[in-house]
Amino acid sequence: MSPIDNKRIAIVGGGPGGLTLARLLQEKGADVTVYERDLDQHARDQGATLDLHEESGLKALQEAGLTDAFMANYRPGADKLRVMDKDAQILFDDHANAYDDRSRPEIDRGPLKKLLLDSLQPGTVVWDS
Repeated sequence: MSPIDNKRIAIVGGGPGGLTLARLLQEKGADVTVYERDLDQHARDQGATLDLHEESGLKALQEAGLTDAFMANYRPGADKLRVMDKDAQILFDDHANAYDDRSRPEIDRGPLKKLLLDSLQPGTVVWDS
């Protein structure tokens, strides 16, 4: 039995951090409620992409059992940069570096929010609160 089994936990904020925390706590047996001020799950799907680093965001998603869902939605190569002059001569090419494409993969906020919400138990998020 986990020390948080059957504990009731409130999380204020349904952004990526709050939703990931909710998933992690539910996986440990906690009764979690997330309070989010957005009207519903379709509010604010826009926004810049997020790049997730191995030691933080990717680690949290792995611990939450969401690596496969993340990999199905991330944007390969979005973390790379190529700068060319007016004649298409490459001045800088981050693509040429020997980084693994998953070293800091990027994902759009909408798909990340959806995969996190889909991973939670029904009724976890209280919208417009």
